[in-house]
Amino acid sequence: MTEIVSERQIALDPQVVYSAAKRVERFPDVLTSLDKVTMLEDDGAGNTVSRWEGTIHVGPLVRKVTWTERDYWDDATRCCTFKLINGDMKEYSGEWTFAAANGGCAVRLRVDFELGIPMLGPLINRMVDQVMQQTCDELLEALEKLATT
Repeated sequence: MTEIVSERQIALDPQVVYSAAKRVERFPDVLTSLDKVTMLEDDGAGNTVSRWEGTIHVGPLVRKVTWTERDYWDDATRCCTFKLINGDMKEYSGEWTFAAANGGCAVRLRVDFELGIPMLGPLINRMVDQVMQQTCDELLEALEKLATT
């Protein structure tokens, strides 16, 4: 399993950034690798289930991926933990944190994942790891845009 960590300082109030992140169905508007996010369940108390559809480009390899995840958004601590329910990945989990820092918000996204495609060799797996890192970095950059709209 691979751990990816992405961090970004955003010059906005942490509550504003956290609130923008909770609106995951807007992520495809700002991420080219993400095709669609559909909210399946929301109990109003921070527990949500969403279905994600994306396209991975790794060199000449193009692969559609879909997964369903359960998120727990803790408004008191401005944290979110998420875990794979089912989908194309073997493992997928992680957490978001949104903390006040330097007059703005320090956002940290940690993702633990394993695609679980047996025929991928070490070189391709490293490329997939790089794509996941780039996607996480792009997501945090895009989050800043989403928080201002």
